[in-house]
Amino acid sequence: MRRILLTAVLMTAALVPRPGEPCSLCQCGDPTFALMGSQLFVPRTWHFGLSADRYSKDQVAEGDPATREKEVEQRFTLSASRTLGDRLTLVALVPLANRTITTTAESASMSGLSDPQLLAHYRLLSPRSGSWLSLSVGLRSGWGRNDALRDGLRAEEHLQPGTGAAGIEPGLTFSHVVGEAHDGSIFGSAKGRFNGRNDAGYHYGNVALANLGYERKLGRRLNAIVEANFRRAAKDEPLRGAEDPNTGGSLLYLSPRVLVKLDRTLFLHLGVQVPVVKDLFGDQDEKVNVLSGLTVRF
Repeated sequence: MRRILLTAVLMTAALVPRPGEPCSLCQCGDPTFALMGSQLFVPRTWHFGLSADRYSKDQVAEGDPATREKEVEQRFTLSASRTLGDRLTLVALVPLANRTITTTAESASMSGLSDPQLLAHYRLLSPRSGSWLSLSVGLRSGWGRNDALRDGLRAEEHLQPGTGAAGIEPGLTFSHVVGEAHDGSIFGSAKGRFNGRNDAGYHYGNVALANLGYERKLGRRLNAIVEANFRRAAKDEPLRGAEDPNTGGSLLYLSPRVLVKLDRTLFLHLGVQVPVVKDLFGDQDEKVNVLSGLTVRF
């Protein structure tokens, strides 16, 4: 009973929005590592996660260079993973989003299902215990809400909770155990994100993602993790052949975080993503991102 009450309290706390200002659509980082760390291929193991994130972006309004708009998204994601045999791990993500766009003249909000994803990791090599190389494929459905109306008309694209378009993310993922006591690991991934075009004709720019991290045990209940998260995004196309000049570009985050073992199967992770290199197109800005979540493993 005490464990159940503790879980309920922490999950409630995780739903409180945290301050942070990254891109509201092209998140950096690898959701599999956020859920499971480097323990990706543990046979007959379930992981369930709940995360609460707040994203924000400031840029020139599309179609009106004299107006600036601030986009804020509060995103809650339910996740689950299962390792089948000793080579295949599946990860499912179901996000819910609330988006708000504010200008000097008005503010508008929309809520709903964002784009569910299914990720598959197949282990290609395992030269030693805890070290592996895997092929990964992510499939994003176009099931997110993308036809929300405002004043009888379709709301603007960045207010829609989902993209309304399917996508695919192929890549490679690895982990390597280090240290004499095997108390550390180096892990990372390299992926491409290829987006489709939705029914309204909008195409979010394709993205190249790279992540490199180091995890080390600091005690029986505490692990320290630091990651470098890189993203290179093409410009969005509101219509075929027409680019939005204030979207896309390159960004490198430095992302320290901690993993706290609250109980035998319950883990809390807290971290920040700090942009250290920005090379963004047009007039836009991204700032510090703060993320948190809970994972139950059994």
